Amino acid sequence: MFGRFRVSAQRQGRNLGRRRTRSREADSRSHKTRARAYRWIVRGRKKILELAEKVDILTVEIEHVNVDVLDEVAQRGKVQIHPSPSTIRLIQDKYNQKKHLQKAGIAVAEFFEIPEPTPDTIRAAIDKLGLPLMIKSRTLAYDGRGNFVLRHASQIEEALTTLKDRPLYAEKWVSFQREVAVMVVRTASGSVASYPTVETVHRDNICLLTFAPLRSSNPETISNAQRLAESAVLTFEGAGIFGVEMFQLPDGSGQPTASSTDLV
Repeated sequence: MFGRFRVSAQRQGRNLGRRRTRSREADSRSHKTRARAYRWIVRGRKKILELAEKVDILTVEIEHVNVDVLDEVAQRGKVQIHPSPSTIRLIQDKYNQKKHLQKAGIAVAEFFEIPEPTPDTIRAAIDKLGLPLMIKSRTLAYDGRGNFVLRHASQIEEALTTLKDRPLYAEKWVSFQREVAVMVVRTASGSVASYPTVETVHRDNICLLTFAPLRSSNPETISNAQRLAESAVLTFEGAGIFGVEMFQLPDGSGQPTASSTDLV
């Protein structure tokens, strides 16, 4: 129904045994209770509900999951889900994610809603944002999939054909100096900590190289990127590890602009 669903889960104080493949078990010898961790690849609503019946805590590793089922599990009130289903739903839809971050005061590239993917709505986006222009899929977009660089109005039909059957939005073209990324850890209580800022180099929209530490002559760039990434993650709910991708603009300020947020 929605492809592969990776999940890890934990049950405390119960001996469930290891009944599934790709499960991992951890015992605490210093306590009377036992904690067991499971890592499953789950497909379909039935399997997710089955797993939820066996655990106390369920964590999601990738945003391409059936959030309706997670909402159903959360409403039962028996299982903690991290990140929260509302966070996963926001991250799934890149347009709604942009609106959410913008409302929270996070710097993002200018964007434009495409309510219906037609030549007229694409022309309206061009009028608003100019050319070149990024036409992006709102959902199931990662590693460059679901993106189309529109350089000329004559490419409108090609863009619509390439991105057919997808909900779309447009994003203003950003002339950036480099792409940077920060991994941010968020606890259930809402505190955050981040790994050092890195530079990512892409080929054909897929990350080819990662340079750590970030290659920058401006010492403020690293701290600015971490501060922006942490601020973005603080707007979401639930624990998790989030990858925040940003553009560093060539204005010498060292101040990045958030481009996307993903679960990892």
